[in-house]
Amino acid sequence: MYLFWHLSFDYSVASGDPTNTDVILWTKITPLEKINYEVKWEISSDTTFNNIISNGLTTAKYFHDYTVKVDARVPKDFNGKKVFYRFTVGDVVSDTGITSTLPIENPSTFNISFCSCSNYPAGYFNAYKEMANNSEIDLVLHLGDYLYEYSSSGYASSDAKEMGRVVDPRNEIISLADYRKRYATYRKDVDLQVLHQNKPFIVVWDDHEITNDTWKDGAQNHNFGEGTFKARKYNALKAYYEWMPIREAGDKEKIWRSFSIGNLVNLMMLDTRLYGREEQLNISSYLNGESLDKKGFKEDLAKPRDLLGNEQMNWISKTIDKKYKWSIFGQQLLIGPKYLPSIFGTKEMDNSRSYLRKQLAGQELPINTDQWDGYPKERDKFYNVISESQSNIILAGDSHNSWFSNLYDKDEKFIGIEVGAPAISSPSFIDTFKDITKLVEDSFVAENRDLLWVNGKYKGYVSMNISEEFIDVSYKYVSTVKSREYVSLDPYTFRVEHNKPCSASNV
Repeated sequence: MYLFWHLSFDYSVASGDPTNTDVILWTKITPLEKINYEVKWEISSDTTFNNIISNGLTTAKYFHDYTVKVDARVPKDFNGKKVFYRFTVGDVVSDTGITSTLPIENPSTFNISFCSCSNYPAGYFNAYKEMANNSEIDLVLHLGDYLYEYSSSGYASSDAKEMGRVVDPRNEIISLADYRKRYATYRKDVDLQVLHQNKPFIVVWDDHEITNDTWKDGAQNHNFGEGTFKARKYNALKAYYEWMPIREAGDKEKIWRSFSIGNLVNLMMLDTRLYGREEQLNISSYLNGESLDKKGFKEDLAKPRDLLGNEQMNWISKTIDKKYKWSIFGQQLLIGPKYLPSIFGTKEMDNSRSYLRKQLAGQELPINTDQWDGYPKERDKFYNVISESQSNIILAGDSHNSWFSNLYDKDEKFIGIEVGAPAISSPSFIDTFKDITKLVEDSFVAENRDLLWVNGKYKGYVSMNISEEFIDVSYKYVSTVKSREYVSLDPYTFRVEHNKPCSASNV
């Protein structure tokens, strides 16, 4: 008899991409040797596993880094209900996970919580712990920057050694082995493990799962001597699909997909990062000394440039359906205009980039061309497509700060609400602006007419309790990410009424 007592499930379990009938179950084994392993999976109606409702066999393979994914059918009698799952190799049993399919019938309420920007060396994943312990959450969306590619001395790593959060490998990740090791570093984090174990995820990537400021054929942080970008992208995507509980399509670059919760929610997960995106405009190329060619910059901004791309835009048009009360878009980037307020042209903001900030401050010109602000024609096209839905909520990650905006098209027609997530641990306004953070926040709101509220002080996540007539949006924060000792703060909560702009008086 072959003994498996040295084999282990070091990365616990995870589930994701729930539909009305199926859900992806994930685990990874740490093997004894480089052979294939038969893995048994089971779904039960209770934690005793005395009532198995679905089960089967699969194989853990060396080629897939011994990660295991199963697209498991859940019997219709258990639709939308919590079920329990586990994996077994020989007599070695994994942790027990909790998951569910999405309701076929309209629930009275449904909670979708979302997050982004979890930088391991920047701080502890206290917000993940809060999400794992929040019994209201039915589904977690991760909007990208699940990990970061930098070396151990790179971005936001100054406190990593003191906190015991130095990344592996220590070099910037480029090879397939590098990406796999970095995922392993993150997935050894207990708070992230427990969140995956307790809640089903739906995920999309942003740039750092590949490298900073990625577009379809390159990236700001892909440099000479690092091989071809095509090879790096292949490595990054292969590791992503191995380690994430995501359903795999034929073309792995086409990550956009949709999910339905009765007729209550049409959830569309978009890719604004990789497949269709043309290269970002480089604002520095419009500088002549310390003078900005504003005319040339405006002219180039006004030219049509792809962010979603035609194929994805057509898919969105076909997927929009008026039978749903809410169309919710999970994507990476802030979509409402975010212009740099006038304070950035003053002495209080003097720093190494002041020459550029002074040129853009108070000018209603975008400073972050990596966001939708850099693709205004594409934004107009997207707004026109989604105006066919009943009511739109557009989620965003990437920025590390919390944002809440009404959205209007170029003809002043109300399009929907933007809800931007804070970071799980990545640096935000407070880490840059310190004591004047409140002044910066107030200035953004004062000089961006559609922006109702911003918070750059705290790390955390966003919770949305969804009912037919309204959504209660709560920004939930932790007091610190630099210590495992923290407190959860009082949330900031806003009510979004169906197909109505929010009033500034309610924020």
